[in-house]
Amino acid sequence: MRGVALILLGLVAGCGADPVVPAATPKPALVAPVAAAPVAPRPPKGALFRSDVNALIDRGFPDFLQRVDVEPRLVEGQFRGWSIVNLNPKDFWSDVDLKPGDIVTRVNDLPIERETEAFDAFESLKQSDGLRVAFQRDGQNRVLEYKFVDKTN
Repeated sequence: MRGVALILLGLVAGCGADPVVPAATPKPALVAPVAAAPVAPRPPKGALFRSDVNALIDRGFPDFLQRVDVEPRLVEGQFRGWSIVNLNPKDFWSDVDLKPGDIVTRVNDLPIERETEAFDAFESLKQSDGLRVAFQRDGQNRVLEYKFVDKTN
């Protein structure tokens, strides 16, 4: 337990007298400095670590889909993209400029209208040098781009 003080007790006997117990003197705890937990390195702005991307791909498309709730966005019966309903967990998405209401239209310039196309776009990240997500927010076209970089020690 941190901050526990050590108490030393001593007995002093006088000549023929009852032992005297001195008052307990609290001593400061000797607590070794606690090393801070190592902070995971963060990729530079506008970049993702290749090893993190590969790990996400290796976990599979269904695992990724558990992190984002989407629904098809149709305009006059035509598919326009996937409307983001929710992003979970929040910390996974904290540095990504996507939010509920955005409509994702393409990934790495690949269409994602059908489930198979979305899967193909996801798998294409293995050979890609970056990620490019085309989306609409409030009727405006936007692009989110990340380069894939290696971690340096």
